[in-house]
Amino acid sequence: MTVWDDRLDADERALLTPGRPLDLDRSPDVLVVGGGAIGLAAAVFARRAGLGRVVLIERAPRLAPGASSGNGGAIAPDMHVATDSPEFVAFGRRSRQLYRDLDAEWEHAIGTWPTRWLDIRPAGTFPERSAATGSDQGGPRPLSESDVRELEPDVRLPDGAEARLAEGQLAVDPLRLALALAARAGQVVTGVGLLGVSVHGDRVGTVHTTAGDFTPGALIVATGLVPPPWHRRVPQRWVKGHMLAVAPGPWRLGSVLAGPFGGGTPLPGGGVVCGGTFDEGDRSREVRPEVADPMAKGLATLIPAAADARISHRWCCFRPQIEDRQPVVDRLPEVTNGWFAGGHFTTGIMMAPATGAALAEWAASGRAPDGVSTFTLPPAPLHYPL
Repeated sequence: MTVWDDRLDADERALLTPGRPLDLDRSPDVLVVGGGAIGLAAAVFARRAGLGRVVLIERAPRLAPGASSGNGGAIAPDMHVATDSPEFVAFGRRSRQLYRDLDAEWEHAIGTWPTRWLDIRPAGTFPERSAATGSDQGGPRPLSESDVRELEPDVRLPDGAEARLAEGQLAVDPLRLALALAARAGQVVTGVGLLGVSVHGDRVGTVHTTAGDFTPGALIVATGLVPPPWHRRVPQRWVKGHMLAVAPGPWRLGSVLAGPFGGGTPLPGGGVVCGGTFDEGDRSREVRPEVADPMAKGLATLIPAAADARISHRWCCFRPQIEDRQPVVDRLPEVTNGWFAGGHFTTGIMMAPATGAALAEWAASGRAPDGVSTFTLPPAPLHYPL
């Protein structure tokens, strides 16, 4: 169980498991497949765009399964300035602004909180673009050791380490985000999975599911990885990762600590979420303490007072990665009324609002919106047998 699960009450848990209603709309204007952060955001923005009746289906018993609830809740696009494309950073910053706008409009129902990121690395190992594309473009700026001590009195830089600071970022409890989105996403259904589609000409005509068929006007697929029949020749995989949380202790931490030494995200109340790992080749769904627990030692490398920190939670999840790609926001091949969003890997929470808004704009106008030209699917074969 994640640290976020323990922050829900019984009524909130029930809202995340709506099940299947008796009056299930079989012919919605928009059918969204996938009840993670991306799918929920797509449904919300489809409604905001006036696209008509929206139905969202999720195959798991609960909304926000997998990586959508098993992450650290980071909304930190400026941490990507030195490592990712300008298009990626701009899209992330748009998402961050949408979070602020929605949270204000919804009277803080999402519950984001401000964060600053302290990136600590061995000297000379910051990405080469850091100096050229750092603070002048909103990315992390260098700090001296005395600056770090003043900012975070309980943090100690390892010998020879350097630090950079990115301010103005956000964080969110992923399950509270799912609750806020689900309340505004139309008809939301759990326990219903996608089986396949029937295409008529250049349109998705029928969507086959474990609860029977749907005939939507438009289809948005947000299943993490590209599903059949469009998955052929798409280099994609699930990557397992562990997370953990430590209970509050005799230290104070106001910044997210990042970098190869370790670190974590401070939680309201004093705990810290650490992670995650990249467990190549591990396909099991079991939590492995021998993989997770070293992250607590990494935290103690930077915060000596956390050497005896009590681990309160350990969990794992699988992240969707479409190799050699940034997140994908694109039409489904060979159809005019279908779209796919996925492959967000570790950035699904961060990118959810901008992704949902882009999909809704595309469905409403029929034209690709600005900002998604680099988020395309790999080239498709000439024909997919459907």
